[in-house]
This record gives sequence, structure tokens and C-alpha cells, in this order.
Amino acid sequence: MVAFFGRVPSVSTSPEAKAPTLDRRIVELSAAVAYGELAGFFRMSSDAQLAPSISDSASLARLANIEFNHYFVLADFLARHGVDVEHEMGQFVPAFEAFHERTMPADWFECLVKAYVGDSIAVDFYREIAGSLDVELQQIILQVANSDEHMDFLVTTLGAAIFDDPKLAGRLALWARRLVGEALAQAQALAVEHQGLFDLFATMDIARVFKKLTENHTHRMQRLGLAP
Repeated sequence: MVAFFGRVPSVSTSPEAKAPTLDRRIVELSAAVAYGELAGFFRMSSDAQLAPSISDSASLARLANIEFNHYFVLADFLARHGVDVEHEMGQFVPAFEAFHERTMPADWFECLVKAYVGDSIAVDFYREIAGSLDVELQQIILQVANSDEHMDFLVTTLGAAIFDDPKLAGRLALWARRLVGEALAQAQALAVEHQGLFDLFATMDIARVFKKLTENHTHRMQRLGLAP
């Protein structure tokens, strides 16, 4: 059951009739984030079917719609700069599919933890790299990163479930720990496999960034009452 709120935008993924004008690092980052958001939309849309109620299903579907809108903004940015969006995003499909296969939730609560952990790490990462980007993409990335109003639903629902059934805490804590490890490993693997991302990461203190992501994850787990 998938519910969409508002108009679903369309975007042409065909490049405009001009040569791409973007640095390779920007192209690969934008394409990776765009496909990551699209894959997140697919994942949440599917997970919404596991919801215990219609209202919960609709709430997660609304989050999926937010992911899709993020994809649209980034794909449109690439297309406007003459990039073949389909081709560039296609390079990241196997990695994201493998990630989601390795982190397939077993039930509704694991779906929510995956959405919470995955989106939170992505948002933190976007904010950390924003300063390394040109002004136009920086504004787009920050727009995506600041669309975190949906976190309240995830925190409230998970918090209530853990309060009602304390036995959930241990299982979900282990699941969250696995997810953050997989997410950080995925980011490192993408940088190794794609020269543009490698070159971008080389301009950053990536050890500091990953340390910050891990610290933020710890705080979020404590907020839920879970051991990090």
C-alpha cells in the first residue's frame, strides 16, 4: 500500500543537447545520492506493506514520497547540466541493491530502525560534505539534508514499541549496529570503486567525518533507549 501526498513530479533523465559542465566529482556524488534516494523510495514503499495499521502504512509511504522528491531535485540538477542521468545513476545500482539485500528487515520494527538509522547517517553525511561543494549543489544537498521532519514519526513509534516490549531493545540495538556498520562500509566501497568519489573524499578529513557520523548515531540510539 503506497500513498503519495501532493503531485508526483516528473523529470527527464535524458541529457540536454550540450556537453556536461560539471566536475566529475560532482557528477558522481550527485548521481550516487540521487540513486540512493530513489532506492530509499523503493525500499520504504515496500516496507510500508508490513505496517500493522493503515495509518502507519500511510506515514511510511509519506516518508517514501519525501525520498522520491529528493531524487527528483538531484536528477533535475544533473539533467540541467547536460548529464546523462540514467547512465550515471546506473553505475550505482548494483551497490545499492546489494546493500539493501544485505540489510533486509525481518519485521515492521526493523523497517523503522533501518529508515531511522539509514536516513540519519545520510543526512549527517550530506551536511558534512556540503562545505566541499559548489554553491548550487551545496544548496541542493542542504535542502535534502534539512528535510528531516519525518524523524518524529520514527522516533515516536519506535520509542513506544520499546517501552511496551523491553525485549525489543536488545534485538533492535544489534540491528542498528549492523546497519551503521554496513552504511559506513558502503560509503568506503563506493569511494574505492568510483574515481570521482575517491577524489572528493581525498579533499576531506574522512576519518573525522566517519567519527562524527558514529558519534551522532550513538546519541540517536540513546534517544531511543537502545545501547549503541
